[in-house]
Amino acid sequence: MTSQSPPPETEFRHRLVAPSNPARMLISPIGWRAVLYCFTSIVSGLAALLTGILGVMILPLVTWATANVERGRLVLLGLPRLTPLPRSRVRHPWDPRGLADGNLAVWGITILFGLVDAIPGSVLAMLALASADLLVSLIHDGQWGLQMALAAGMLTVVLVVGLYVAWALAAAQAIIVDIQLRPHSDLSRQVDELTSSRRELVDVFAAERRRIEHDLHDGAQQHLVLLSMQLGEAEYALGRDDLDGARRALEAAQSSVEAATTSLRETIRGIHPQLLTDRGLAAAVRELASRQPVGVHVEVSGDLQPTEQVSLAAYYLISEAFTNLVKHAQASTVTVRLALYDPLQLEVYDDGVGGAQVTPGHGLSGLVEWTHALGGSFWLSSPPGGPTLLRASFPRHAA
Repeated sequence: MTSQSPPPETEFRHRLVAPSNPARMLISPIGWRAVLYCFTSIVSGLAALLTGILGVMILPLVTWATANVERGRLVLLGLPRLTPLPRSRVRHPWDPRGLADGNLAVWGITILFGLVDAIPGSVLAMLALASADLLVSLIHDGQWGLQMALAAGMLTVVLVVGLYVAWALAAAQAIIVDIQLRPHSDLSRQVDELTSSRRELVDVFAAERRRIEHDLHDGAQQHLVLLSMQLGEAEYALGRDDLDGARRALEAAQSSVEAATTSLRETIRGIHPQLLTDRGLAAAVRELASRQPVGVHVEVSGDLQPTEQVSLAAYYLISEAFTNLVKHAQASTVTVRLALYDPLQLEVYDDGVGGAQVTPGHGLSGLVEWTHALGGSFWLSSPPGGPTLLRASFPRHAA
């Protein structure tokens, strides 16, 4: 139901593709971006070389800083900036960690390409300036003949060749830097996402604990307190030989026991639905739909049973969607679609007023984090005025 995006490496290289038509190369952004990238490569390469020589004692810090500069310079080619690895609060200049994580390799690559770019860059720049100067002189002297055409053609050829050379050098350096830094950049991003997810889950679990406490306090506890009072009334009535009063008190006590049992059953069902374990996800979702105040149509396809973790995540995601639409959506039509394949896919659609969103610290955000933790994907569309469509996908064998 959700399209798979290409791998980051494929998308990265796709953005570096240059036009095969030389005429288009003159107006293509990638060519002029490459020229700027190569020019800054010369500057950063010489700076990295001089800084490394003069500051050999702080070489780890120099390599770390150079790698961060190279991460940022990728935006000159229209590429996304790689996420830097977090720097420790206290970093000594001789900290050997600066030589790890690809930093030393990128420092060497920066120097190498700075020197390599300088040679063809200087030659092509001088040829372009000479051709431009000759063309301007011919125009100034009013010589509009063959010489001007040759000068213009030579300038065009030099520009096209220069743009392709700059593109080749820039693409080669960007790809090498990406190979060196992307694994560590992706790892850093995943650490940040896991830290954020853990914080979200802690908040949601705390809210869920408060909900259970509230349900027990306002539900079973109230019935048990009433039961205690009714048993006391029965004991008092028996002490007065009031059998009818004792019978009425015991009947009321029996009703309180049944109400407390029902309340506890509802609370336990909210923690872990037994039907989900006994009869599977489809049956549990149908039973959940039957308890909603609005009509819910459930469509199930496939018969591949997911793991318990996936079933729980999908069930609670649908349950939270029901809770939100009952409270806010004002919907008249609700449809749930379950595709029991690998991956498991689910949809919850309602024709309500829309405006649903994932708010940090609330139930749906925690379930979204749970979905991502299981390797799944989540998508929500709920424009003001509706309708609302929630989609999620889970790999069947998620841990």
